[in-house]
Amino acid sequence: MFTIHDMDEADAIERYVTEGTPESAAIVGGGYVGIEMAEALSARGLDVSLYEMLPNVLQPFGEAVADVVEDHLRDQGVDLHLDTAVAGFAGEGRVDEVHLDGGDSHSADIAIVGVGVKPNAALAENAAIERGPTGAIATDEYGRTSAANVYAAGDCAEDFHVVTGEPEHVPLALTANRAGRAIGQTVTGSPTVVGETAGTAIVKAFDLGAARTGIVDEERARDAGFDPVSVTITDATRPHYYPGNEEIQVMLVADRETGAVLGGSVVGRDGAKRIDTVATALHGGLTVTELQNADLAYAPPFSPVWDPVLTAAKVLAGKLER
Repeated sequence: MFTIHDMDEADAIERYVTEGTPESAAIVGGGYVGIEMAEALSARGLDVSLYEMLPNVLQPFGEAVADVVEDHLRDQGVDLHLDTAVAGFAGEGRVDEVHLDGGDSHSADIAIVGVGVKPNAALAENAAIERGPTGAIATDEYGRTSAANVYAAGDCAEDFHVVTGEPEHVPLALTANRAGRAIGQTVTGSPTVVGETAGTAIVKAFDLGAARTGIVDEERARDAGFDPVSVTITDATRPHYYPGNEEIQVMLVADRETGAVLGGSVVGRDGAKRIDTVATALHGGLTVTELQNADLAYAPPFSPVWDPVLTAAKVLAGKLER
């Protein structure tokens, strides 16, 4: 079996460059890195196969988004292998084959592995600093750890989820930057809370944008003590008569008892940044009705009169009233 660690990194890169241009690529993992690399390598003319051990790509985005993205990936020529675990690679000095659980193997000239991350909390653990339920370093609302005068921020540390209030590990750029800035203010004499996280994320998948925030999985919502109700609508990003009109899918989840917005997702060729409206509703603790009544900007070049997020909220509010 072969891994890149079997040779010096510089030698490995030189050999890949000098021994011919790869024609096929195997990508292991259907998350952010896997999807973005599928697009990048396809643009270079490679035959791309993507392997994901779960039933869907972009698992944190929910099934509604995944179904749309998977169809688009296939349309772009990506060979998807879902529910497929990779056991390893084979080759002499370079990757030649991808070995799958169950014994099958596929040929590939290069392989890229992007199967998620784990918090690197070994330094804290060796210093007897507590780790939280996610495995990341446990912190309070100011980023303080269990050790006096020691703070933690970024991909190694936990935050608190804006919907559940429970510890969460969200290794994303804004989460890390915001926490580091707040801790810097705290240690210099101006106590500043780190802020809660909604897990808001966005990714480009060829011609699509996909985004999510909060809780999009109803089972997770139930586990957190909510009674989730959801809707998925398809709407237009602009009035039908205006150039550049595209379809966009919006999914919203709310709690039946309180009407509170719990999360949502967006996918389409245009307007995926609309997820920020839903994220703002989460941080503001808005109900679906309050979100429905939000006074969002309208002009034909940018949106229909009823923005698709407002339309989804309106439909969901009606479902909650039944």
